Amino acid sequence: MITRRGGVTYLRERLGLGSTTADHATPIWFHAASVGEVRLASPLIDAQLKDGVLITCNTPEAKRLVLSTWGNAVTVCYCPLDYSPSVRNFIARQDPKVIFVVETEIWPELYVQCHQRGIAIYIVNGRISDKTFRSRLARQWIYPPALGQVTAVWARETQDAERFIALGCAPEKVCTAGSIKMTRRTHTQRPNNPLPHRRFTLAISTHPGEEMIVSEVWREVSGGDLLVIIPRHPPRVSDIVKTLASRGLEVASDRHATANSTDVLIVDTVGEVDAYCAHASFVFVGGSMVDAGGHNVFEPASWGKSIIVGPHTRNFAAEVEYLASKDAISIVVTAEQLLESWRAHTHNHAFRLQREHNTQEAHSALPDKVGDYIDLVDEAVQAHV
Repeated sequence: MITRRGGVTYLRERLGLGSTTADHATPIWFHAASVGEVRLASPLIDAQLKDGVLITCNTPEAKRLVLSTWGNAVTVCYCPLDYSPSVRNFIARQDPKVIFVVETEIWPELYVQCHQRGIAIYIVNGRISDKTFRSRLARQWIYPPALGQVTAVWARETQDAERFIALGCAPEKVCTAGSIKMTRRTHTQRPNNPLPHRRFTLAISTHPGEEMIVSEVWREVSGGDLLVIIPRHPPRVSDIVKTLASRGLEVASDRHATANSTDVLIVDTVGEVDAYCAHASFVFVGGSMVDAGGHNVFEPASWGKSIIVGPHTRNFAAEVEYLASKDAISIVVTAEQLLESWRAHTHNHAFRLQREHNTQEAHSALPDKVGDYIDLVDEAVQAHV
């Protein structure tokens, strides 16, 4: 509550005490735990706004992203912790008809109570990680009673579908729908450049330790470009500013206050990622130089940008492997390799142009899985709402 600036509202809603009844009916419920899930579900939510949408999140960053994206067009609150009273109170207040759970949020109490109240449960882009599948507690006690209540699981891969079945979901309820992440993303228009007066390189979704690595590499080979960092968790911004300033860098956290002498800009909102991706020289995707599993490389790829990642990309292994097969991404293992890749991207114009071309080609060849999932959600809504 304190470190992520959630406030008392976060605490109360997680305990099921502060969830207020929506001003309008919200029969369609999307649960997107964190920022990544909110972004993943965005096109599905957009397609259902006219019917009344409730969005629940687990983190303040995700809730802030929902509010900045849809404002009053949706009802948003924190998902209650998986205890009987908090879940019961929440469901009674909101009265949804169908819930679409994004990826791997499987909570036994929530699922059982939804089933008892006649709320259909769909798992969207379902995945089961290696760690979860190996967990004896999950396999024997947690997942079987929960997965026995679901209406359907739309798994991203065959292996995920097999794991859902092994963990207790009826085979007839599981299908392999494909990964919504492995999809072509169409932009209706290019956003305005947030920094029209400066060329900049971009590091997104960074975790503790990565800002230091990236800034040191940038300092070695910057070529005069501004370094823009968008950390995964915005409440860390002030700490990052202090840390980098102590290393002799001129750091700003307000884009309107950047000057020609500014070395690094730290952006405190995840809602501006697209605008910065669209206009960056190239993009480093964080959570990959430290063991955090990586983040979505298709965000910058959708803008045709050349991309650099570290070795820790298990959460987006298929996406990274696909781009690597098209020579559309640089995968580095050490800080020294990151330095060399950063130098090539900064000073070898022909190299960067070729990478951008490869990225554009790779992205345009992706299937339209978003459209497939929108159709699946539409069919479910028509069946239950």
